[in-house]
Amino acid sequence: MNDNTNPRERMDREIRRELQGSDSSSHRSRRKFLVDVGGIAAAGMAAGTIGLEPLLSGRAVVEAAEITPEDDHHRLVDAEKIRKDAAKNERDLGTFPHPTNGDEELYPNRIGNFHKTLPHDSITGEVDPAAYNTLLHALSTGDFADFEAVPRLPGANGRIANPLGGLAFNMDGPDSGAVPIGPIPPPIASAGGAAEVVELYWEAYLRDVPLADYNTGNAIVMQACAELSSLTDFQGPKIGGQVTPQTLFRYPYAGCTDGPMVSQFLYRSFTVDGIPVQPMPTSQLPAIIWNPDGTFNSFGSGMDFLTSFNEWLAVENGFGNPAPAIVTADGPLFLHSVRDIAQLANSDNINSTYIRASNLMGGLGGAANGPYRTSVRQSGFSSAGGGGYLSSLLGNVHKGERHSWFTKWQLHRHLRPEAFGGLVDRRMQGVTGYDLHSQLLNSQILQLIAPYNQHLNNIKFGSSETTFLLPQASRGGSPSHPSASAGHAFTAGACVTLLKYWFADAPIPQGPLTNTTPKQPNRTGTSLNNYVYGVDGPQLTVHGELNKLCANLSEGRNMLGFHYRVSDNYSGNQQGEAVAIRLLTEAKATYPEPDFTVTFNKFDGTPVTI
Repeated sequence: MNDNTNPRERMDREIRRELQGSDSSSHRSRRKFLVDVGGIAAAGMAAGTIGLEPLLSGRAVVEAAEITPEDDHHRLVDAEKIRKDAAKNERDLGTFPHPTNGDEELYPNRIGNFHKTLPHDSITGEVDPAAYNTLLHALSTGDFADFEAVPRLPGANGRIANPLGGLAFNMDGPDSGAVPIGPIPPPIASAGGAAEVVELYWEAYLRDVPLADYNTGNAIVMQACAELSSLTDFQGPKIGGQVTPQTLFRYPYAGCTDGPMVSQFLYRSFTVDGIPVQPMPTSQLPAIIWNPDGTFNSFGSGMDFLTSFNEWLAVENGFGNPAPAIVTADGPLFLHSVRDIAQLANSDNINSTYIRASNLMGGLGGAANGPYRTSVRQSGFSSAGGGGYLSSLLGNVHKGERHSWFTKWQLHRHLRPEAFGGLVDRRMQGVTGYDLHSQLLNSQILQLIAPYNQHLNNIKFGSSETTFLLPQASRGGSPSHPSASAGHAFTAGACVTLLKYWFADAPIPQGPLTNTTPKQPNRTGTSLNNYVYGVDGPQLTVHGELNKLCANLSEGRNMLGFHYRVSDNYSGNQQGEAVAIRLLTEAKATYPEPDFTVTFNKFDGTPVTI
């Protein structure tokens, strides 16, 4: 029987027959087939550029077109087994309890839950209950069309952010609801809720105090420390039972209260595609010009937002901010204030600072962990190494934020701080009788924030309106998805855990012959000064500065007015850490390198070995 197909079709059929062959002697393996036809000829066939005749006229001889420890069939079986084992191991770990704070059930008017972009009452600022119930219905069905039916006011264009994000499946690591959720949001009427919100008001009011002024007896810094120390449920770090200038707005992780507030990874120059970059981002003009002693004689030309009730209400309803555009950009400057840290956390590309930290690691004394650490002939890159493989892990961390989105939408639906500020304002103005905690309603900071807001309202609207709203550093306030847990905090926890795994802890060297000497900003952010061990504070370490990096990018979102310390950031950090540990544990089965173990400390100080 004649074969009427053209030579290329016959060759394609032969290639398919060879690729589908078994290990028996009656079939040639794919490797032998490639050797027979020759490497160049095989490449040409794949591109369709070589006809049949040159191959039949002679046989090219090459060596080892493919060399591997196992044949294709066995590798397919092994790959399948690794994936099945990983899935089974995850299934066997089961799920964890998912408690909530009960506010959604306690308040029929939903004042304890997220409702941005939905319609609100024009007097109380409360969400329309029917609209909120429509959102709950959409969450219960997971139907894309049901979310499209969630109402908003005519003319509003605000959109809720990715309510289906927490339902996406991951092909590696745990499922979105299969890790511990960390601390739950404290009820809005509790002492814990009061502590979180009082700190946020202080962060907003102190946005422009230079970090260099914190440990100089600055009066306004000391007032903030004293009030936070007096709160019964405040969970920030303390020294001798007191919040101090050295612990203010910091985290209780190892290294976070040592030295400058800002991580050394954010002060070192780096390169992008061979282009040198000095870490001096565009700063924002201050709204208050502070004196070194903690007093101020004048306001600056900087700006905060959502300080007028109508401005706040418009943004909550999903309209744009009605305030006139005001240019507030300054710099470039080194990070030297809470406002600077906030702006970094508002402009980063989720994982960009951690990729930067990875590239800077060797310069700060971080040696790579793993089997290549003692090798004299090999280095790691695409497997078990801190090069390409670590970069791919850091680059894919956005998939892990599905865990945060599950907690946000499918679990807590906790209100954003700007909405909590609305509750405070309506209660303080006598519009409502919300049973908020006395430590919040009687706080000193509310008496300071009222004239601050009045000044900003005069600049923006020519108004003398006094409010107790929480000033936002971003024009539109927070993103339009629930608060807890914080996505930035999740990413920070996951990425820093990856970095602590791949790079060993070590003291950061200091001395005239090294370029690793730690730095701290001057008062204006125009230059960096040396941080001297034993004079300015204790020695800094690689893992301590990584923990501090995690704290900076997590708390930076609070400094914007977007999130809370415990329910959002501690929770997000712990979620990210747990996911990264499980992902790294799962990945070990895929490495061709000799087995190795790495031990490092979690954020709570306990060691973990992988």
